Amino acid sequence: MKNLLVILLSFLLLTCSCTAGPAGKINNGISASEIIKSIDRGKAIVIKGKIITDDLDFSQVKNIQVFSSSNQVAVIDVPVTFLDCIFMGKVTTNGTRKNISVNTTFMHSLTFEACDFRQEADFDNITVEANVNFTGAIFRGMAKFNNITFKGRNNFFTAFTSEKYFSMQESLIHGFVDFFKSEITGKISFQSTEFRGIARFSDINVNGTTDFSLTRFRDDALFTYSGFAGDFRMTGSVLQGRFDLNSVDFQGNTYLTDSKFFGKVNFSKTSAKGKFDLSQSVFMGNQPDFTEFSAVSQDQVITLGTKIATYNELIPFAQ
Repeated sequence: MKNLLVILLSFLLLTCSCTAGPAGKINNGISASEIIKSIDRGKAIVIKGKIITDDLDFSQVKNIQVFSSSNQVAVIDVPVTFLDCIFMGKVTTNGTRKNISVNTTFMHSLTFEACDFRQEADFDNITVEANVNFTGAIFRGMAKFNNITFKGRNNFFTAFTSEKYFSMQESLIHGFVDFFKSEITGKISFQSTEFRGIARFSDINVNGTTDFSLTRFRDDALFTYSGFAGDFRMTGSVLQGRFDLNSVDFQGNTYLTDSKFFGKVNFSKTSAKGKFDLSQSVFMGNQPDFTEFSAVSQDQVITLGTKIATYNELIPFAQ
């Protein structure tokens, strides 16, 4: 009987040790509700080296402002900083309350440096009034940044990794944005996004399709030393600053069609393995630099309807 009692006690202790304990005591975890409560108390969020154990929805904060009868805005009025954290659940900034959609505005800086997103990261429709930092972030699920507005002077996605699909469509980026040395396994899309500061995409590698169609660059767009294994599309776009594709490796087809280039364009030392299509595009005032440009064959370089317009050819508006 005594031996049986010892065995039962040992079993109970073993069971409790495996299942009991709050999130904060399991694998250095912290729950999403703790983070939301801290925001509601007006406390700046600085979390380092933690595992966020469940879904984190920033639209669940208490500070809600009514935008319209069908839309509300969750306002986060403290800096939000995550450093070297792991998010086991989804991270989102969109929600609903009583059938009313809720989007999120961050009034201060937003940082997810060296963070690992194990599930979908949905930052659609956010507005950030200060700087943004996703340097070294790893997106293992879909990464969605559609219809966002970044108002800060500096926005960093430097050396981030995307394993599936990264989307930043129909967005407005006011300041400098950096994607230097990023690695994208799947597709990446910036369709209809406007970049008002310098946009640096140098040294990035994309295995899937890259889409910059209908984008507008009001400053320099830098793509030096990048590699694109899939098709690269920049159709119907406007580039007002310098467009630098020096030493770029295009493995798939490249479509720079029906676009307008107002600054200097540099294709020097770039290689195109598939079609290199410039049809219907206009280069304003500057002939592009094709020094040491290489293509599989001249037939692969398509210039149907492509024009180089010099300023002395411009006709004054008749009064």
